[in-house]
Amino acid sequence: MVEDAGREVAIENLAAVIGECRKCPLWENTHHAVPGEGAAGADLMLIGEAPGKQEDLTGRPFVGRAGKLLEGLLAGIGLTRDDVFIANIVKHRPPGNRDPRDEEIRACTPYLEEQIRIIRPKVIVMLGRHSSRYILSFLPVEFDRITEIRGTIYPGLLFGHPVRLIPTLHPAAALYNPAYREALEEDFRTIGREITDMGGSETQN
Repeated sequence: MVEDAGREVAIENLAAVIGECRKCPLWENTHHAVPGEGAAGADLMLIGEAPGKQEDLTGRPFVGRAGKLLEGLLAGIGLTRDDVFIANIVKHRPPGNRDPRDEEIRACTPYLEEQIRIIRPKVIVMLGRHSSRYILSFLPVEFDRITEIRGTIYPGLLFGHPVRLIPTLHPAAALYNPAYREALEEDFRTIGREITDMGGSETQN
């Protein structure tokens, strides 16, 4: 699998560049950059908002309570973290877990776009409104509330590559809200069917 090996090298090289990035001030009060992790040739890519406290301490995305929930959602469709690629809109933790600012998103998203170009996933799932708003702007699709569009499948071209885009809720929002958790589980069943229909990884329904 020469192509997969080339993708892995490209993702690792990009992660090293992200680790040294100083294009915005977010890096100044953080422990680690959080470039993203997973399979460089994944059929499914998950994109969140920004690293939180545990992610900043470990340099890994979605390792706190929201990460445990995400792993459970993936297990429900027969996948593990190793089968997918997980990234965020911004790669350093905003102070106090505040929302990333527009200028921070503009500085950081070229890295995310390059990750998408390298991985060429068949399905991209946007976790939460910030990642959904950014990725869907390329189609373009506008929305007011993530609950209005969650679970909808948007086929399109992203950086010249055909992909299915599926917005859903951020797992952190579902930690204290059973209705949101049910919605996430429903959306992930949709995601699992979509990957199977596109001839991707084996999933369990």
